[in-house]
Amino acid sequence: MIEEMNMEKVISYVNTNRGNGRKENLNRLYSLLEKLGNPQKNLSYIHITGTNGKGSTASLFYSVLKEAGFDVGIFTSPHLEVVNERIRINGEYIADEDFIRIVEYMEPAILELEAERAEKFYAFELLTVAAFIYFQEKQPDFVLLEAGIGGRLDSTNVIDTAEVSVITSIGLDHQAILGDTKEEIMYEKAKILKEHGHLIVGPVAESLKKIAEKEAAAVNGSVLFLDPQAIQVKEATLSKQVFDYKEWKSVTLTLLGKHQIENACLVLEASKILNEKGFKLTDDNLYQGLVKAYWPGRLEKVGEHPLFYIDGAHNEASVKRLVETLEETFPSNQFHFVIGMMKDKAYEQMIEQVSHLAKEFILVSPDPNRGFDPYEVATALQAKGYQALAKDNVEEVLAYIQEDIPKDETVIQFGSLYLVGDIKRALD
Repeated sequence: MIEEMNMEKVISYVNTNRGNGRKENLNRLYSLLEKLGNPQKNLSYIHITGTNGKGSTASLFYSVLKEAGFDVGIFTSPHLEVVNERIRINGEYIADEDFIRIVEYMEPAILELEAERAEKFYAFELLTVAAFIYFQEKQPDFVLLEAGIGGRLDSTNVIDTAEVSVITSIGLDHQAILGDTKEEIMYEKAKILKEHGHLIVGPVAESLKKIAEKEAAAVNGSVLFLDPQAIQVKEATLSKQVFDYKEWKSVTLTLLGKHQIENACLVLEASKILNEKGFKLTDDNLYQGLVKAYWPGRLEKVGEHPLFYIDGAHNEASVKRLVETLEETFPSNQFHFVIGMMKDKAYEQMIEQVSHLAKEFILVSPDPNRGFDPYEVATALQAKGYQALAKDNVEEVLAYIQEDIPKDETVIQFGSLYLVGDIKRALD
């Protein structure tokens, strides 16, 4: 007998690393979708992958499409506070009762296939299927579909086609799954492009462009590369950025950092393709949508005295972008860095990346099992001559910021989206 479903059981399915099946293809997932009536079909998708910037780009697309009057579903990961964040329509999280009902509907097919194959589905596979079922029920005009890891074998890559596919950036992350070089990673991510599809790619090296072009040719698709040289930044302050890109002049963003301008340009380029397909997006929709776009946990200001920003940068490419943004936005400043990282990340290299900007390091583990040892990291930094201290939890970190850091200084947290979520919960 199947026990009664509740949110605790839903979370055990869609937010726990329960899987043990080898992932050599997507056949296991196709089998489940087939049993459930193929809910991934007959929806209009914008499919987004990339090493960094996927969530921010999805939020920019969302804001523009909403401004144009479309109903928009969005599937992103990870969540910061509750798993419901990952599945939204028009900004509203999927309700607990819908989540419970959908997973309850899925469970018999899940258990049947797991018994047949003697392997368990991964949580992200089941979360993706739940999202497809929800979107199929609600029928939004667009679904913004963010890949979890990679592209070729990502659970989101079961869709037949997308109105436009996007690769935001290519960097080294998840090498154990995607490969040790940027070329291998580009190959994996370019596989989201389907027959006769349209692919837009953010700033990448020439060697990576050739891989994308080859993949596009193989499926009779087209590929367009963002032109960073066409970006002219006119203003960059703590509250906004203003830029020109090709025919678009004085575009304003409240998201900070040059990389966010590049993400916005991906949306501008995609708007041409969407217009050609009959989805009407006016310049006013683009300008108004971009200026209103918001994405939590990406250099998000959460405190005023001292200034306190939280950021999800957790790999070398995103930390490099964070450093560039801090140098542009706060010239000649030194910062109190709150850092918490997983122990399987190259955290020593990432801390080194920000060391020239550091007044102090405050270390805390983002996870009791998977996180680094903050005391060990603090001791290593002290041995190198840096000011560093460790804290046991987020509450101790926040107390230290309020009681011991001068009110006219600036605190920057980075290293883990899990830590971003913990801080937001603690502040709430």
